[in-house]
Parts: sequence; structure tokens; C-alpha cells
Amino acid sequence: MTKFVGRKVEIKKILDTFNTRKGVINVIRGRRRIGKTTLIKELAHQRKGVTLRYLTSPPPRKDVSDEAERNTYALQVKTEFGLPFMPPHDTWQELFYFIISLCNEKKTILAIDEVNWLARKSSTPIENILWEVWERECAQKAGFMMILAGSLASWLEENIISHEGFVGRIAEKITLKELRLSHVREFFGARIDRAPQVDVIKLLCAFGGVPLYLEYIDLKLGAEENINKLAYSSSGSLHTEFDQMFNELFSAENQMYRKILDAVGDSSKLLSPEEIAQKVGVTYTGRINNLLKTLCEIGFLKKETTWDTKKKKRGIKQRFRISDNYTAFYFRSIKKHAERVENTGINSEPLNVASILGLQFEVLALNNIDYIVEQLGVKNPIFIGGYFQTKTQRQEACQIDILIQTKSRLYICECKLLNEEVGTGIIKEVQTKIDRLTKDKKLSCHPVLIHANGVSHSVEESDYFDRIIDLRDALRS
Repeated sequence: MTKFVGRKVEIKKILDTFNTRKGVINVIRGRRRIGKTTLIKELAHQRKGVTLRYLTSPPPRKDVSDEAERNTYALQVKTEFGLPFMPPHDTWQELFYFIISLCNEKKTILAIDEVNWLARKSSTPIENILWEVWERECAQKAGFMMILAGSLASWLEENIISHEGFVGRIAEKITLKELRLSHVREFFGARIDRAPQVDVIKLLCAFGGVPLYLEYIDLKLGAEENINKLAYSSSGSLHTEFDQMFNELFSAENQMYRKILDAVGDSSKLLSPEEIAQKVGVTYTGRINNLLKTLCEIGFLKKETTWDTKKKKRGIKQRFRISDNYTAFYFRSIKKHAERVENTGINSEPLNVASILGLQFEVLALNNIDYIVEQLGVKNPIFIGGYFQTKTQRQEACQIDILIQTKSRLYICECKLLNEEVGTGIIKEVQTKIDRLTKDKKLSCHPVLIHANGVSHSVEESDYFDRIIDLRDALRS
């Protein structure tokens, strides 16, 4: 069972929406394996007097009819409520009206998990059924809470959050992210102190702070041993995880999502929507933008736009990168290694693992940007994110791992994870980026180095960097 850590803010937000006079709806979104179910089930343990009724749906299958799905769901209702009989389920409406009639305890939460997979073959869309039941039976049900949760953020946005019947009625919309570094320490407990902290960072670079993935890690083994065992071995828990996760999220009929991820994941640079369309072999249209939006909402991709430091606003040019550590590692290394083994029949050593983890370190830092901002003492930032500047006649191309802008300052953050200490060559590398960066002369530039395996004494003595942040510190007590 996945250990429950963190999420205190999310839990408080949800539980604080209980209303003694009427019912409330909350929405929880997040990628598969991120801990939505664990969080929902924890709610009943975090506040006295809360009764949780939890229902969920498996991914839809072609060979399962609507009638068969209703029957399976009704069996789940029978078990959840401890009924001695099968609930009525000739239609989804009938079944849900019955479910609501059973939710009579004060402070009852009815959680409908993976709602995006529910009743997909019904002639009446599930969102319309839920809205009808809500309006007639739940809206004035004192102390009642309905939670709609799912992995398909775009489906939830289009069919629940933006549904005309639910607009203005949803109390909280929670999107679960990976566990932060401080929560990773809490997850592992005292075991983390017996492992080299740089090994933990490397494992997070490969797999991210996904609770289920953390369960697989054996801290008695080194980072490389864990990665070989979990990712490169054909029997490893994370060797085929991406395919399983992807197939659960997307229908077999629409493989364009996969082609887009293949294109972005295999690229050595960030790609524009037009470049992505070209790589997947289609004409660039609005459909590509919609697909990219969905992949961003689910958590696979991150959109980055140009940023004008002078006008303090975003530009129109877009680039996309893999934003999920495990997914990025899958495309950069696991997938390529598996293809090489298949093509040669030789289970050779994975290539360039150290350099790939170095690339992944930037993703880990961006996913823990709150810690970095806190360490810098930045107040009221105007912009935070990866930065890219395209080459024109007036400016050089420039890419910065993390740029943070305030009213009067620019923090140029360089992320480096090496097998040895960071040497003085980093100073010239960062200064070149600062020299190329198009910026308002009134803004002061402050170079920042983010690392996890030490820096040389020469770098510290140079006093070049305003701050040197060791991400290992976030794992320490």
C-alpha cells in the first residue's frame, strides 16, 4: 500500500468545503499513479465524523457492454454500502438516484473516481446524468460532498468543470502534482539518512516524486542498481510502465498522442507546435494545439513561451518539453535501451545514463520550484519558468534552465547534476547566457547555481554566483 505523506494543504481545502446547509462538489485531477485514490481515502481519517463512500471505474473495454458495466458498478455499490441485495440499475440514472438515497450520514463524501471512464457507452453522457442527480437530490443535501476525480484532466475540464450545469457549483478544483523533495524525505523516513543523498536525487531525476514509483525503490541499493533493476530489466516494475499508463489513458484508435510524445521525447531540443506536426507527419492545424493542450493538462508535457523581460509579458512563440520525470526518462533512455536489446539480442549496458540524468535534473528542479524560490527569498515574482530566446538579426539564441524575474531583478538559474563536483567552466557557460539575454538595462542579473553533487572550492571562491543551492538539502532533516 502506498504510504500517505504530504497533501495537507489539499486535504484541508477539500474538508473545509463541507457546508451544513447544502451539498458541495469538488474535483480532483492528476496523472495515473499520482495518489488521487490514496488522498481520497485519507479524507475520512483526517477529520472526525466523516463517512467516505468510494466508487471507481476501470478503463473502458470494447468487449464490455453498457449493461455489463452497469451490473459491475452495481455490484461495487452493493459491497461499498453493505447491501443484502443488488441495487436497481436498469439505467445509470436509476443507479445514481439510488446511491444518493443511501448517503444519509452527516458529513458524507461520495467519491466517484475515474469518472472520465464511467458509462462511456451510455446513450446519455455521464456528466448530464450526474448534473441531473445533483440538481434534484444533492444540491440541498446538508453536509454532503461529491468528489469527481480522474486522470483525464481535459475530459474533466470540458465535461465537468466547464459543463454549464456545474459552472459556479464546484467548490475546489485540485490538481495533484508529484511529491516535493521535503515530502520524499517524509515518505522514506529514517531510511533516507542511510542512503547517499545524491543517489536519491538521481532516482528522483529518473522516476520523479510519484508515490507508487517511490514504493519500488530499495534504498539499500545504489541509484544505478535501482535504475537497472526497475527500468532496464524486462521484468522491472517501470520497464513497461509507460505503455500501460498510456494505454489506460488513451484509446487505441487515437495514437496521435503517442506520436507527439515520441516526437518531443526523442528531440534534443524543445519543439514548436509546427515542428511537432512535421515530425508526426501531419499538417499543422488547430487539432495539434488541442492535442498538445490535453497532454499538458494530463501532465505529460509543459508549454513554454517566449518571455519579454522588458515588457514583462509572454510572447506568442511556443515550445514544448516533457514535464514528467519518468516519462522523459522513458523516452530518453528506457525505450531506446529496449529497442537496442530487441534489435541486437544483446542485453548491453544502457548508454549515457549519467548525462541523461543530468538532463532530467532540470525537470526535477522545475518540479520543485517552490523550494528554489524560497531559498532565494524571492517575493512577488513576475515570471518563473524555463526560458528560450530565438535567434534574430538583433539577438543571439539563448536558453536558460530557470529564469525568475521580479520587479527589478533577473535570477538566471543553471541546473547541473554531474558525477563529480561542478567546476569553474560553469561560470563562463552561465555568463555567456547572461550576455546573450535580451533584457532591460534597469534589471540586475543574479546568477544562481543549482546542483546535487557538490561544487569545487574554486567555484565557491570565485564569488560569481549569488546563490549556490544544493537540492540535497531539501532531503535533509
